[in-house]
Amino acid sequence: MRSSLKSHAIREFHQNDTEADAHAEEIRNIGYTVVRSGLTEGDLADLRDRIDRVYARQVEELGGEPALHAINDASIARCLLGYDDRFVALAAHPQVLAVTARLLGDYFVLMSQNGIINDPREPHYQVTWHRDLNYQHFVTSRPLAVSALYCIDEFSDETGATLVLPASHKLEAFPSDDYVLRHQRSMIAPAGSIVMFDAMVFHRAGDNRSGRLRRAVNHIFTLPLVRQQISLPRMLGGRYEDDPRLGKLFGYGIETGESVTEWRQGKLRQARPG
Repeated sequence: MRSSLKSHAIREFHQNDTEADAHAEEIRNIGYTVVRSGLTEGDLADLRDRIDRVYARQVEELGGEPALHAINDASIARCLLGYDDRFVALAAHPQVLAVTARLLGDYFVLMSQNGIINDPREPHYQVTWHRDLNYQHFVTSRPLAVSALYCIDEFSDETGATLVLPASHKLEAFPSDDYVLRHQRSMIAPAGSIVMFDAMVFHRAGDNRSGRLRRAVNHIFTLPLVRQQISLPRMLGGRYEDDPRLGKLFGYGIETGESVTEWRQGKLRQARPG
């Protein structure tokens, strides 16, 4: 279908048929978009509590928060769904998966799911510019990974909204300081929004000056050739393996085999009907 906007000397037009198509178009062109989650204030309050409890448990597992500070990993609740099934629904949000499928195709996996706790009392390494595919300085014609960042608390200038560099997924090198200061954009969004972006977009957390915690849950979906940050099949202990949708999403079937026999047995399990 041709565009309804007035134009001349244009023969090719892009057309979106669904809301997911429109979000995917924004990610392809400028690198990011904002999706509605449908989460209620009650849902968000529950998720805040669950993130805090998972983080407290992980602090205890490592023997205290100083150990996390020593490895620059404080205020991150890693692999939430491995501790609390409530976070499975966030990873499998229908609109998030629909947008991701427009960009990555039918087969992609959850590479990581992390709760980010932006505490105004402590510096957070997420305030530094980075890509979610760390250390990479190449560009591709199609995305390798898509991030979906749930705003569990409000994203504002005061609470430290995520800043992005539009279209930076098309740049190999990080731009000059002057360029960054002129072109960075603050992703102001109400609690419950989902900021989705090409994982190669340069971005950072804003400075939290609100006096209260600002929580978010980030998901990175990748093509199956990218190794998971933490093995979800092992973390989940086999849960969801028989679910045709979640088993695929959580990476069952792409684990590195410890031997030829184990690798072939895994293939046989996948090939069996039912």
